[in-house]
Amino acid sequence: MDNRSLLIVDDEPNVINSLKRVLRHEGYTLFSANSGKEGLDLLKRNDIGVVLSDVMMPEMDGVTFIEAGRKFKPDIVPLLLTAHASLKNAKDAINRSHVFGYLTKPWSNADLKESVARAFEHYNLVTENKRLQKLTQNQNKQLRIANENLESLVHERTLQLEEAVQEGIIMLAMAAEAKDDDTGDHVFRIRDLTRDICSGLKMSPEQTEQISFFSIMHDVGKIHIPDKILKKRGPLTGEEWAIMQTHCIAGEKILGNKPFYQTAREIARSHHERWDGNGYPDGLKGESIPLAARIVTVADVFDALTNERPYKKAWPIEKALVEMEELSGKVFDPNILKVFLNLRAEDREHGIMVNNQWSTINN
Repeated sequence: MDNRSLLIVDDEPNVINSLKRVLRHEGYTLFSANSGKEGLDLLKRNDIGVVLSDVMMPEMDGVTFIEAGRKFKPDIVPLLLTAHASLKNAKDAINRSHVFGYLTKPWSNADLKESVARAFEHYNLVTENKRLQKLTQNQNKQLRIANENLESLVHERTLQLEEAVQEGIIMLAMAAEAKDDDTGDHVFRIRDLTRDICSGLKMSPEQTEQISFFSIMHDVGKIHIPDKILKKRGPLTGEEWAIMQTHCIAGEKILGNKPFYQTAREIARSHHERWDGNGYPDGLKGESIPLAARIVTVADVFDALTNERPYKKAWPIEKALVEMEELSGKVFDPNILKVFLNLRAEDREHGIMVNNQWSTINN
């Protein structure tokens, strides 16, 4: 569960009251202290994620307070509140003590709310990343111990390690997906649709499994996109759309440079490219777009159309297929789309539809 506890430290009660009035309806649990010493005591006794502290205070200034607090709460995200006269000191503190940001007195209520929101987003992302890293480290440690002590079970432990890697990939995909799809079902629907297309293209079982498995990573870069953009109910502004488009390159960077993730990187970067060259981020055209990305594009668009999103209702499946057919040779590789449409036609013949999608019957 995300941390929403904010500590306000200022030696002027009127300032604290004013800050509380601005933030009281933002869903935070608010703590306040009139000195650095009192603030440290509250930090020790409470699970606080963000600290908003005045710079100039008697006995203990804001920077000293933050540095002392980090000795036992190293992950707190500090914001400084400073008068214009001490603005240079605040900027120096940001560079010296890794302060997240600062606000000047008098402050803008809008800037205050946005700064605090961004600070909590940063804190919760770092905390979640550490939790996942610790979980992975514990799993790896357990696997090492098992392999060292149970040589007769080497083969079994190797299989478990492979499963742990796959689980880690799935966890990362779902962590990103949770930003705009609480259920996480989208990535698994994409995997199943991609597997169907690969099979329809007569790919080898190995290539089919590789592309379909890594398809779940197509939107991993969304972990860097702010919630206010991902969950916006309505059209994005030009600036918001530019930020949204960065998830493709961000996803590629997250997946590193190891050969094992080559297909995943191609999918993450290029699944929004278009056959006619009008896609992003690189404006690739035709077969210059990696094959795996062209396949995932078809699966992703179909799933986006036929399932509800914050900005739209789910389309009927037939309407979605008609729309996609009209975009053949524009958005989609015509050959891949033809295979996909043939598969959907076969599904219609079975007469079974689940979650607004025709269900493939396995023999």
